[in-house]
Amino acid sequence: MMTKRYVVIATAWLLHATSWFLPAIKGFLGSSLDHSISGWEVFLSQTCSLRPCGAESADPWYGTVISVVGVVTTVLFVLASPWIVWRASRRLRRTAALVATAAFVVNCQWYVFYVPVRSDLGIGYFLWCASFGLLAIGLLLIAGSNNELE
Repeated sequence: MMTKRYVVIATAWLLHATSWFLPAIKGFLGSSLDHSISGWEVFLSQTCSLRPCGAESADPWYGTVISVVGVVTTVLFVLASPWIVWRASRRLRRTAALVATAAFVVNCQWYVFYVPVRSDLGIGYFLWCASFGLLAIGLLLIAGSNNELE
């Protein structure tokens, strides 16, 4: 039987996966594009903060930091969270919950500081951000339970 804590984790994973295919933002930041960009396209564009993409970025320093953190936290979410849920110790789950909480707070900075027109953010961004918060809650619930996974 799937308990509430695993439903929370599964919902976080579902929201995260769904966010990759839904509109995350209208156009690219600083461009005049009028169409919506899906989550995976935004992710790929933000990796340019970590790798050469041919175009020089005009982002302020905090924009680069937000981009790098978003890329790193997304990779950790996708690659590390399943292992943490199914195999990690309670202590590591608590630590991962704190990391997921920090990721949620930092990734919310797109809305707070970086996107000039907040209405340009799409449902994909909000699902992506919420997935980190739900993951943190789920990991805290699992870490605090007396029942260990087999």
